[in-house]
Amino acid sequence: MLGALAFWLAWVNFGLATFNLVPGFPLDGGRIFRALIWGITHSYERATRLAACSGRLIAYAMIVFGSWHALSGDFIGGLWIAFIGWFLLTAAQESVAQVAVRTALAGLRASDVMSHEIPTVGRDISLEEYGQQILRTGRRCHLVISDGRLLGLMDVRALNSVPRDQWSGTSVQAAMIPRDKILSAAPDQPLLPLLERMIAADVNQVPVMTGIVDSVSGAQVVGMVTRDSILRVIQTHIEVGMPAAA
Repeated sequence: MLGALAFWLAWVNFGLATFNLVPGFPLDGGRIFRALIWGITHSYERATRLAACSGRLIAYAMIVFGSWHALSGDFIGGLWIAFIGWFLLTAAQESVAQVAVRTALAGLRASDVMSHEIPTVGRDISLEEYGQQILRTGRRCHLVISDGRLLGLMDVRALNSVPRDQWSGTSVQAAMIPRDKILSAAPDQPLLPLLERMIAADVNQVPVMTGIVDSVSGAQVVGMVTRDSILRVIQTHIEVGMPAAA
């Protein structure tokens, strides 16, 4: 019994290893294929695109073969093959998208895409007044400033965290995100790591600050970076097809 089990497991692992060496990204064989192309062309972007193209061809072939196999009688087996092909297709497309993002943001910093128009709001106004201001201006995020000092950040999410019937009796300062909990960036911070930080923290905008960022009195807000501004850069780069910044 143990011998039969070991023999069966050996064949399963051999088959898995063989399939994993197929030159279709993101399988290990596809990664080896990308490394070879990268060594020849010296272009990581081109190598990834070619390896992903190979992965898509293999994925489409698996989907077609699996569908045919399912219609021929082996429904479960064919369905699994088609599902694996769909998974590889999705992974290959995501890999190309990631490379496009990295290429578009290469060499760019927060100062390149930040807006110098900084929306602010006073700390003493009520949430009712703040809600009316949002509806009037369409701005969803404001910095809370007092005597030239940054106190916190107020946005729609913080507004909605307070029950609607308490808005009239609650000030912005009571509901805002405190200064020490605000995700901020320096003007020279690379844009790609900043985007990754914003996604991890689930925030849509960050203030760009100069001086001693950890000090309320020593930091100065010089702009705002939003996810929309970063996405516009990526979209423009893809549409225009220009090379990445140096």
